[in-house]
Amino acid sequence: MEEQSGVVSEQKAVLTDEQKKALEEINLQVKDALDKDFIEDVTKNNVCEFIYNNIKYRVAKVNYQQKQDIYKERVKKFTALLKDQEYFLEKDLKKMYSDRGIDIDAMTKQIINLGNKKTALQIKLGEALKKEASDADCIALKKEIESIEQDQRAVAMEKQTLLEFSIENQVILHMYNYMTYVISEKLVQDKWVKAFKNFEEFMQSDEELVTKLAFLITMTVRDVV
Repeated sequence: MEEQSGVVSEQKAVLTDEQKKALEEINLQVKDALDKDFIEDVTKNNVCEFIYNNIKYRVAKVNYQQKQDIYKERVKKFTALLKDQEYFLEKDLKKMYSDRGIDIDAMTKQIINLGNKKTALQIKLGEALKKEASDADCIALKKEIESIEQDQRAVAMEKQTLLEFSIENQVILHMYNYMTYVISEKLVQDKWVKAFKNFEEFMQSDEELVTKLAFLITMTVRDVV
């Protein structure tokens, strides 16, 4: 797909007021759901357990049978959505957006380019700090990095919003939920058992609990979904 002149790659992403508000609240939402100590325990000490409402939970290591079950569920979900005429593959959505003058591939390139610019500035900032540059210079670099990060998040959110309902994204979302359900456990009378009786119970669980379990999934499981 050829990049259209003046579309996305040459200008900042335009978000609705609702999307802007959501973007501003992302960090606050994450902070509310995942307290600092919890995140530090996982990232620094590889701790996969936590206590919620006086019950200890953990994300267990995925075994071979669970991997097979998760894969079968993925095939089942993908096939079901593929048969549903209301859902579209990502490539089909891209073409539909392209016909309306929206270039998704250009957004991807813009996100990458902004990331490269941020990395270059971070290196420059590191060198400035080593050379004990003036506070004004360091502050200016930090502000520029923050501005690029904001632009990058804005474009990424717009892209995510546009492709949110693609079959591929819906399958990934479902699989992370399903995998979290499959490998989450709780401690009952000194014995680890499945945290949820079934997938329906998992989907009806407290959002804060599910968020913490899902966070552990993203931090510890890399090769299943």
